[in-house]
Amino acid sequence: MKYIRNFLICLALASCSQAQTTIAPKVPSGYLYPVEPGIPGKKVYICGERPFNANGDLVGAGDLTAQTRQIFENIKTALATVNMDLTDINQIKYSVKTGPDIVAVPVAQAQALQAVEAAYLSTPPKITETKAVTQTVRDDVLIEIEVIAIK
Repeated sequence: MKYIRNFLICLALASCSQAQTTIAPKVPSGYLYPVEPGIPGKKVYICGERPFNANGDLVGAGDLTAQTRQIFENIKTALATVNMDLTDINQIKYSVKTGPDIVAVPVAQAQALQAVEAAYLSTPPKITETKAVTQTVRDDVLIEIEVIAIK
């Protein structure tokens, strides 16, 4: 009888724990590192930002321009969490997926990046770097962006 009672208690506890659901908050898909220096101002690093929407779905499969736009939207969201905006961006690093034998980003892709950047940023950042990579986090992800913002 004692074993049956313990079994039923364990069963009830297990079913209660499975019934609970946790809703994850909507957060940017990259990594946000705010840095508090000893001098006035704020510096934020956003690393590995990728073209996923708030639901975690890839945006713009096979479309570099659409993926870049989604990443800028994600960056805007990330910066807003620390009371900053796109005007605070000081440096951008684009990692664009290319073929295994391509060592530089093709001109057409670089121009597409510049067009999207110009649509989001009224003044270009002080430092912009574009590099070709052969792999990203997933095969259908064509670009990753890192940003340094200073306020």
